[in-house]
Amino acid sequence: MGALLSVAIALSLLPVAAGAGNALTPSAAPRIVNGEQEPADAYPWLVSLLSRSRFERDGAYQSQFCGGTLTTPTTVVTAAHCLTDQDTGARQDPADILIGFGPSLRNGGMRVADVTSLAVSPAYVRRTASNDIAVLTLAQPVTDVTPLVPISAAEVGALTAVGAPVRAVGWGNTSTDSKFYPDVFRVGRMVVFPDAVCGGGEDWVLQGLRFVGFSSSEADAAVMICAAGVSRGGLVIDACQGDSGGPLVAGDGAAARLVGIVSWGEECATHRPGVYTRLSSELDFLASVNAIPVADISLPTQAPGLEVLPRAGRLIASITPPAAGSAITAMAATAVDPTTGQTANCFAQPRPAGAASQCAIEGLTNGVAYQVTAIVGNELGNSPVAGPVAGTPIPLPDPGRITKLRALAGRTVVATVTPTDAHGTELTVNQVACAPLSGGRVVTAPVAGRKVTVKGLRPVRYTCRIEAANSYGELQSPPKRVTVTR
Repeated sequence: MGALLSVAIALSLLPVAAGAGNALTPSAAPRIVNGEQEPADAYPWLVSLLSRSRFERDGAYQSQFCGGTLTTPTTVVTAAHCLTDQDTGARQDPADILIGFGPSLRNGGMRVADVTSLAVSPAYVRRTASNDIAVLTLAQPVTDVTPLVPISAAEVGALTAVGAPVRAVGWGNTSTDSKFYPDVFRVGRMVVFPDAVCGGGEDWVLQGLRFVGFSSSEADAAVMICAAGVSRGGLVIDACQGDSGGPLVAGDGAAARLVGIVSWGEECATHRPGVYTRLSSELDFLASVNAIPVADISLPTQAPGLEVLPRAGRLIASITPPAAGSAITAMAATAVDPTTGQTANCFAQPRPAGAASQCAIEGLTNGVAYQVTAIVGNELGNSPVAGPVAGTPIPLPDPGRITKLRALAGRTVVATVTPTDAHGTELTVNQVACAPLSGGRVVTAPVAGRKVTVKGLRPVRYTCRIEAANSYGELQSPPKRVTVTR
């Protein structure tokens, strides 16, 4: 993994010397290089993180060390590495941080806000910069700035698809061969790169320029997004030192969404894209610290969506909150045996951004056609009932899971697996299947023990799963990714 970006974007941002504060000094941090200036009021939710002691002594320009985004009136989202000592893991004292509002760091009258607490994602890993996200809570709500809404699960497909336009914003270094940190933020217009570039080891060509991809040991597309741009003059647009913690934005106006956080990179504005925290993978954390806006509470007036998935001796109820209505705090599903009238229930917790939740209705009889209903609710009451939807438990095999996946020389992968449960049936398929992320032939090997060797792979990034089938159907285990070497 390259260096963390704790000071700038490669278009035109601030220099480390000018705004380092307690920031890290990355060997390859993104900055906005070859970016552009935009109207000062275009990004009101963009904030600067300032060292209080340096601010009081030297002003904002010398004390800025990272960027951030106001996502609710009381919360600022930034990068975890901005607030964490990379050697010891110690966190900054919230009392030592100020939040600056305003486009210019040389404005003597810059408005600042105190911070009362900070929360770093419990999944943050310093060594790899995985889940590089943190939330600062302000002492007082900011009521005259419209926050930037984080991306929802329903918006991921459109806003972070390959080639989707995005913008990085910050005060980071704007030069590739020296240190120049502007006093007014710069904007870098870029596009989202394929996942295969961001952990799959594959290169990608954008407007005639070839970008070198990151391997699986360097990046993980499940929690990271890679992005860069090319200017009309053929120059690479990238973030850099001083831009760390700042926003990666998709959409415009009221439809603008926070989709990423400036995290790390290698050599600003060169042959490698910048790497950003993938915000859609952090929604549970953001919800846990109240950094996602909550809708006004009202009685849910529409039934939820309901899908029923058969399993051996149980049914999986997948419940989707209604698109319209209020914040949901509880979900439940009920299965009724139409012959005996006996019932069984399960309960689920809502997920952020309206994503579907699942729960298992246990203790059912295989072959019986149950009628399944579902409701959602909040403190004001319950929604109309969804369903009934027919569901018949059947003894589909439980494929187990891959606990470890490693590549060996000779284009071979070894998977360590847990046993497949056939539920008393005869398996027709029980194998590990590896499919290249970029498309192509799927390579399989039968499961005959705890270790499965898959041979004859190409030197690319693969997704591997266990596939188990019987006469009732097939199920697959959760996927694991691996990069095959030569």
